[in-house]
Amino acid sequence: MKLNIDFEELVDAFEDSSVIHVYHIDTKKSELIYYNDALGEPETVKEKLDTCSDDDHYIYLPPRLPQHDFYIMEMFAYEINDFDIAEKFHNVLEGKKPFRNFQEILHEHPKLREKWFKYKHKTIKNETINWLCEHNIELGNQQLIPEIEIKEMNREAIKNLPEELKGFGPFACLNCHNKEGLKARWFTINLIPENRLVELETQRIMKEKFNINHHGNFSGGKQEILTAAKCPKCGGEEIFWDY
Repeated sequence: MKLNIDFEELVDAFEDSSVIHVYHIDTKKSELIYYNDALGEPETVKEKLDTCSDDDHYIYLPPRLPQHDFYIMEMFAYEINDFDIAEKFHNVLEGKKPFRNFQEILHEHPKLREKWFKYKHKTIKNETINWLCEHNIELGNQQLIPEIEIKEMNREAIKNLPEELKGFGPFACLNCHNKEGLKARWFTINLIPENRLVELETQRIMKEKFNINHHGNFSGGKQEILTAAKCPKCGGEEIFWDY
């Protein structure tokens, strides 16, 4: 299904959506519909939604619950490099009034507060993209992710792999259990696989450019890395890797 809704407008709706602030997508008109359940407004929207059936052209946006934002707060705290500040966040998240106390710490650290807003917005963007993929919705004339660049590493580049990856390689085929002749292939990718659309596009490129149907990945270092191997015995690509 292809719609012409503005992506950033949809992200804002995902962030604002709740049991009171109700959003639907009208797939025929390619537009967002907002309804305030506490006020019963606009009345025309309520009448329209009350009479629509399950097979109508309205898609309901899921309400955003407190635990969704709490999870983002937890993940943000884990990424803070300053141990003392990170410990403050972890303490307030485990105590009473975590949302209020979390914001108080942010106000004490303006630069960190700015990072928080960017981090939260980026996370909700990824949630929105995942939801679009789940519902097979494509937004017309909008590029939701940057261009993906994947390059196969040569021998010299493989020699310079991070220490934690040296000695790591294909160990056995999960299909026929063969352990002989398994050759590792290493690739660099310019994006973290942080949402479903990036994953799907990565799969497409690996298939079309490198004839690879199954790959693994390593995230968190200076360079995102993809791995692949093929069993010479059965041709299977689901390979168990180990040190």
